[in-house]
Amino acid sequence: MVGSNINTLLRQYVATVHSIMAALSMVFAALILVITLLYFLHKSRYSYWKKRNVPYLEPTPLLGNYGPYILLRETVGEVVSKILQQFPDEPVVGAFYGTEPALLVQDLQLLKLITTKDYYYFSSREISNHTHKEVMTQSLFFTYGDNWRVLRQNLTPMFSSAKMKNMFYLIVNCSKEFEKVLDKEIEVNDVIDARDMLARFTMDCIGTCVFGIETRAMENEKGNPFWDVGASIFGNTYSRSIRWITRAIWPAIFYGLGFKTFPGEASNFFGKFVGEVFKERMKTDAKRQDFIDLLSEFKRNSTIVGDKMSNMKTSSSEKVSIEVTDEILISQCMAFFAAGYETSANTGSLTLYELAKHPEAQQRVLDEVDRYLRARENKLGYDCLTELPYLEQCISETMRLYPVLTVLTRELVDDYSLPGGLRLPRGLRVHIPVLHLQLHPRYFPEPRRFRPERFSPEERHNLLPYTYMPFGEGPRICIGMRFARMQMMAGIITILKKYRVELAAGMSSSLTLDPRAIVTMPRERLRLRLVPRAGWDTRLYQ
Repeated sequence: MVGSNINTLLRQYVATVHSIMAALSMVFAALILVITLLYFLHKSRYSYWKKRNVPYLEPTPLLGNYGPYILLRETVGEVVSKILQQFPDEPVVGAFYGTEPALLVQDLQLLKLITTKDYYYFSSREISNHTHKEVMTQSLFFTYGDNWRVLRQNLTPMFSSAKMKNMFYLIVNCSKEFEKVLDKEIEVNDVIDARDMLARFTMDCIGTCVFGIETRAMENEKGNPFWDVGASIFGNTYSRSIRWITRAIWPAIFYGLGFKTFPGEASNFFGKFVGEVFKERMKTDAKRQDFIDLLSEFKRNSTIVGDKMSNMKTSSSEKVSIEVTDEILISQCMAFFAAGYETSANTGSLTLYELAKHPEAQQRVLDEVDRYLRARENKLGYDCLTELPYLEQCISETMRLYPVLTVLTRELVDDYSLPGGLRLPRGLRVHIPVLHLQLHPRYFPEPRRFRPERFSPEERHNLLPYTYMPFGEGPRICIGMRFARMQMMAGIITILKKYRVELAAGMSSSLTLDPRAIVTMPRERLRLRLVPRAGWDTRLYQ
């Protein structure tokens, strides 16, 4: 009996060992397969630049040369800059964005060709053939080809100087409300989160100027649906960042598995919102001449017409029409809302942060603001964009140190040969290193130093073309550039006419950029102390 039990146990033990060995064999075989695939990937895919005699760094399997960014340790701009620093005299450098080859271009003459002269060939952003798979990616920022050109031509009139001037009174109204909100909040705490405070202001500006509605973000951001949607688009979470990077490198796999970069709740919210606003506009003949009126006209016509993209290559004058779908309309609203409030709030708050660190520069701005308001009986006008040159220089210098996008991405729409003979095939990625150029000591001596005088009339001639591109460059330059500067100037003036800014207790004098962010944003919250200035009661808005 005992012997029988021992035999049974032995058989079970042997069977278990066999099962374990079989499982280990399968794991080992899978491991060998993965190693073999990585080896052949390394030899074939990663020999791309070697075959073309382009200087490059040896990549890491799967991560390529962008490992610190893919692993969310550094921003993409910082990673690209470190690569280029190892090739200071090379006009172009080969790199691997994960498994995908990307050409890094740092030669200024080549950048002129890419962004302007031969723009047609580089007119798409990365993975442009997947833009139809999400609502947001059908917007002007992401789309390409005929869709991009027709949209750009039809949307551009909305952002003309005349339009901006006509809507500035709406910015003034928001500034007056901002003044009241600041006073109320300072009664409770004289330390503010500068980015959040300005984001509430810029969101209300976008709401009234672009959509003709009151978002009331300044009044209360908690539970505010617009605030919540904005946070869902730009939230700095690891899951959103991983989706963003995976989509950029392996879009077919990403979308094949059913993933989306932008939350469906955001597109659903704007779909409902746009539908309701359109219905209200249809009930009246009154026109606000705003963004919604323009989109309503697109919807009524069902198509919009513009020049074919290929005209830029052939010099033809052929026209093309595109169908105006609900998704196209919704995507434009999402993009202009999100980009319009977030980027201006970031740059504005970073400008205040730099002024808090540099009291001598801040004093020059305060004196300039006081002179401006005194000469105009405390009335904020559109001429603030030209009559406060030193503040404008401070904003420009802030955008040099913290460009909204640290790298501009492009994708070839057709085969192209660089001067010198390097042939670039259709579909190749090209990365333009904005941060690297704007922090390069060759172009900006003492590049880490905040020195607004670089942009003064006396020194501006030292700026070389294509070394400073905070809004992009060429035909794809930011369409909302004027509007962004308008609301940044108004927001900063509203704060500084009454308060001096200082770093709050414990606020660092150096920042770390957050690699999870879509646009440039520090990891740290920008905590600034507002100190009431003498004579503030003589500078209240009229």
